[in-house]
Amino acid sequence: MSRFRPERADSIGIILHYECTFRCAHCLYACRPGLGEELREDDLAPLVESLQRACPNAYLHIGGGEPFIHLDRLLVLVDQVHRSGMFLEYVETNGSWVSCEDARDRLVRVRRAGCPRLLLSISPFHNAFLSCRDNQRAYEMIVDVFGPEGIFPWHPAYYPLLERADPDRPVPFKEYVRTFTREEMAGQLTRIIYLHPAGRAASSFGPILGWRPAEAFDRKHCSGELGSPTHAHADPQGRYLTGFCSGLQIGDGEALDLERLYREGILLADYPILEMLVQGTLGDLRRFAEGLGYRSDRDGYVSACHLCGHIRTWLYHHWSGDERPRELSPDFFYKEMGRLFSFTNGDPGSGSENPNSEDH
Repeated sequence: MSRFRPERADSIGIILHYECTFRCAHCLYACRPGLGEELREDDLAPLVESLQRACPNAYLHIGGGEPFIHLDRLLVLVDQVHRSGMFLEYVETNGSWVSCEDARDRLVRVRRAGCPRLLLSISPFHNAFLSCRDNQRAYEMIVDVFGPEGIFPWHPAYYPLLERADPDRPVPFKEYVRTFTREEMAGQLTRIIYLHPAGRAASSFGPILGWRPAEAFDRKHCSGELGSPTHAHADPQGRYLTGFCSGLQIGDGEALDLERLYREGILLADYPILEMLVQGTLGDLRRFAEGLGYRSDRDGYVSACHLCGHIRTWLYHHWSGDERPRELSPDFFYKEMGRLFSFTNGDPGSGSENPNSEDH
């Protein structure tokens, strides 16, 4: 029986939770406000212990969702990581806390818990919810609390572009796009920072970067991404996600025993979608889904990951709960992507939804 072992992570992020203050059109994990996840602080220690045993020398970061939504939970996690001796690179944030009366106090508490640096998101997608000026105020406040080396701005090259659109108010992404030519927007998406064309981003990027037919990606092998040691993610529920393969966990709860996963791997026969992607090609997964009634989007796809997400979302909605492969998780991701792709009871919609809507 074939087994699959991902490489031991050299960089890994802890997804504290998936709830966010924003609903960005580029979000890889389809995070959004009001998810209502069950959050328990005692879930954090087993995850930190698993990471410390399996990859103690990995570069570690904490993200979400927006980690500052549940500040006490964030403080507990930062403290646990600090005490474990692992190297915490940064905590991600979108800066939405900047207008809170206790904003500076929140930053001080996170720094004192053991966080050395904050990654501040700066992009037209975040600008749809937080003005350029407010983002710059968040930048200044982080520098004031953490010092000039305590901020990882991702990416300040966007500031003059955001100011060109409108510096003083949130600018919806569809309005932002109209401020620039298609060539300028393509350059922003591909040259300033790396934005992976998967999750919500795939549909957002299509009108700018263009689509290709599903068959163009048939020869894509996914085993490299699924086994990648770089920028893996784990969450307190035990999901282990490699590379940028959102919604496709390696195994079922394996993040809570990563040492065993890296040593023994998983039995692929228990995870049919993973098995097809690891041992075959994306074309194999497409043809399998077509045998069940799947039809590819006539508009095409911006990337292989876009097509893979489209197929997996259709399969999630096609199968009932008991039949659904365990690797298709979390549920909210596929429900969110089902709305984006206009799937109803497993049927594909008439085409891609409007990627410029801030509801995506």
